[in-house]
Amino acid sequence: MEMGRSSDPLNPRANVFILVNLGCEALYVIDQRLKAQQIAADKSLQVIHDVTTVLLEPKFIESLINGSMHSNAQLLTADHCKFMLNDIATCSLMRLDETSMEKLWNLMTMVYKWQLFVSRHQHHLLDITFRHLDAISRLYPDAKRHMLIDYTKNTLLDFWNACGEEHQQSIYRTNKAWLECFNTKISLLIRLGFQAMDGSFLTPMDQSHYEDYAQCIGDNIYMKNNELTQQQQQREPNRIDQLAAQLSINQMQPATGEDLQPMDAGQVQKQFEQTFSNILFTDMDNNAAGPITSQVQRSPNASGCEFVQLLTASTKADDVVTTANRSSGVLNQQLIDLYSKMH
Repeated sequence: MEMGRSSDPLNPRANVFILVNLGCEALYVIDQRLKAQQIAADKSLQVIHDVTTVLLEPKFIESLINGSMHSNAQLLTADHCKFMLNDIATCSLMRLDETSMEKLWNLMTMVYKWQLFVSRHQHHLLDITFRHLDAISRLYPDAKRHMLIDYTKNTLLDFWNACGEEHQQSIYRTNKAWLECFNTKISLLIRLGFQAMDGSFLTPMDQSHYEDYAQCIGDNIYMKNNELTQQQQQREPNRIDQLAAQLSINQMQPATGEDLQPMDAGQVQKQFEQTFSNILFTDMDNNAAGPITSQVQRSPNASGCEFVQLLTASTKADDVVTTANRSSGVLNQQLIDLYSKMH
C-alpha cells in the first residue's frame, strides 16, 4: 500500500504505535551500547528491565489508546514523543546528555522510517510492532517481562482489530507521514545500501542481501547485522578486497602522489570512515576518549554511538537519591499526566 497523500488527515490512533515502535528501537540501541561498553550483566539486565517495564506499563499503554479515541484527540508531536522517550530511556541507572539523546533519537526515527519504507501494506505495521516486542522479550528474558510483552501484544491486537480497515489504513499512513520530517544519514543504513548520501532510502540491487533484512523488518537490525556480517566473513574470506574495490582503491595501480598500495583491514576501515566523514554515527570515530573508547573498538557489537553512562560508586549521594526517586511507578504517572494534558 502506498503512503497516503499529504492532504490525508493524520489519525491520533497512531500514537501508541509510534511510541511503542520507537521505544523498542531505543531498547535495541541501549542493549548494543551496554554490550559495547562491557557493562556488568546485572546492571545491563536492570537497565533493560526498567526501560521495558516503563515503556510497556499497562496503564500507560491504555492511556495512549483511550486518549487517542477522544473526539478532541491530537497526534503526538515529535517534541512530545521525544520528551517521553527521553524520560523512559533514563528511568533506570542510565544517563543521557543532550547530544547522546539526539543520537539515540536519530537512530530510533530513521531505522523505524526505513522499516515503514520497506513495508507495503497496513498490516505490515502490526507485524513490525510484534517483531519489535518479540525482539525485546529476548533481551535478558524472564517470565515477568514475557507476561508484560504478551499483555501489550494482546492489547494492541484488540485495539487494531477494533479500529477496522479504514482506521488501520489511516494509522499506517499516519505513522509514515509522522516520520517524513526526519532525514538523518545513518552509517549502518548507508553501508547496507539502504540509504543514499542525501538521506533518502534505496532499494538495493543485491536482492538476496536486501531480502535478508526486508523479510524480518522490525527485528533487531544491529544484532542481525552482526550475525550476517560474521556469516559473510566465513563464506567470503576476501571481503576486505571487495570493500577496497568499492572505495576505488586500485591495488594494482602505481602510486601517483597518493599511496594506493594494498591496505590492511584497519586501513580500509579508516579510509571507509574518512570517505563518509559527515555521516552520523561513523563507527568508532566519534566515541569519547578514554577507557570506554577502547572497549567499544574491541567489541563486535559496537554501533558507533557512545552515550550510555551508568552510575558508579563515586557518584554523589544526591545523584543516587534523584535516580532512585525516579521509580517506574512515579514516572509512569508523570507520563500519563503529560499525555492527558495533550487533549
